[in-house]
Amino acid sequence: MSEAQPSVERPSTTRTPLRVLVVEDSEFDARILVNVLRQGGYEPKWQRVETAEQMTKALQEKEWEVVLADYNLPDFSAPEALKLLQESGIDLPFIIISGGIGEDIAVAAMKAGAHDYFMKGQLARLVAAVERELREAATRAARRKAEDSVRESEVRYRLLGRRLQTRFC
Repeated sequence: MSEAQPSVERPSTTRTPLRVLVVEDSEFDARILVNVLRQGGYEPKWQRVETAEQMTKALQEKEWEVVLADYNLPDFSAPEALKLLQESGIDLPFIIISGGIGEDIAVAAMKAGAHDYFMKGQLARLVAAVERELREAATRAARRKAEDSVRESEVRYRLLGRRLQTRFC
């Protein structure tokens, strides 16, 4: 008889699905971002766009969970992409990843509504930032849902009050 082999615990191969819209003119750079996410435990489904028209179409056709945007593209930019996202009314984490803009420009982008900023060569915190921003987006969505529910309840209460008032007056 042979001895029972000790069970070896294997790391989980289950990855978290993540729908990523990548605003980037370089296929190579986009794949690096996706690979960083993959190494962080995600299974990204992603699409790369380079223009406002492509981004608009992507936002209309699919649901995304996060936007990763290069700051400067030949025919588009992160500020333009951020404005387009904001105008769409879709609340997604928007993270800028650039090769070389100054801190003042990064701060201005954050003030305009970007959720985080990274240099292309320094992506060690990208996965943690994506996780944080996904949690924040879920919190914002839950808050909006609760506020909508309160508004709806207030409307029903007012209508009921009017009905009762007209009935007894």
